Amino acid sequence: MTEMNFRSCSFLLSHVQRILDFYDKSVDPEGGFYHCYKDDGTVYDSHTRHLVSSTRFIFNYAKGYLYFGKDDYLKRTRHGLDYIRNTHRNPKTG
Repeated sequence: MTEMNFRSCSFLLSHVQRILDFYDKSVDPEGGFYHCYKDDGTVYDSHTRHLVSSTRFIFNYAKGYLYFGKDDYLKRTRHGLDYIRNTHRNPKTG
């Protein structure tokens, strides 16, 4: 097992990449992201969504795109933004 050195840039980038890889199955084709996972990545609740969690996915994928340049991360960022605009956002109050 690799030593966890949170002061090492290479360790941190590798750690972030592993976290993003864990959430490969996070995209809900119907919109947004699945939020409720078991440790093995299995989705146990495909309906519950929270605004804060949705924005975390967007932030993480946007930063992942900036660091790693993977087009899938940019697509997921846009997918999440669409969900916020169309589902989380209240058209009357914002």
